[in-house]
Amino acid sequence: MKRKEFINALSGGIAATCVSCLVAACSKDDSGGGNITPNPGGGGVGTNSVTVNLDSELKSVNDFVAKSGVIVIRKASGNTPASFLALSSVCPHAGATVEYNNGLSTFYCAAHGSAFAADGAVTQGPATKGLTKLNVEVTGATLSVKA
Repeated sequence: MKRKEFINALSGGIAATCVSCLVAACSKDDSGGGNITPNPGGGGVGTNSVTVNLDSELKSVNDFVAKSGVIVIRKASGNTPASFLALSSVCPHAGATVEYNNGLSTFYCAAHGSAFAADGAVTQGPATKGLTKLNVEVTGATLSVKA
C-alpha cells in the first residue's frame, strides 16, 4: 500500500469514528447515563436517599454537598427545611450530571451547555425545563432528602 493510500484510509476511519461519537453525544440516552458523568442513581427521582450530618457539613450559607444524584445547598442559617435547597443533579435534557458553581450560585451541564439559575430554573438550553426540586426533611442535626 502506498503512503497516500494509507493516509486516506486512516483519515477515513478516524472521520467515521468522530462522526459516530458526535451522534452518540447528541442523542438522548434513556438509561439515565450521561455524556459526562452518569447519574449515580441510574434511574432518576425515586431511587436514592441522601443524609447529611449538619454538625459537620453545610455549616455556612452557600455550602453544598453533591452525592447520589442530589445537590443540597444551604441557602440560609438555621436547621429548618426552608434553609436548604435540594435538587436532582440530573440534567433534564439528556441525563448527564450537572455541576454547581457556588461562587456564582448557578448550575451547568458540560455535556451540552445547559445552564440553570440558583433555584434550578433553566437559563440556557438545550434543556427545556429546570432541575427537579426535592423535599428536604431535618430532624435534629440530620438532613434527609429522598430522590
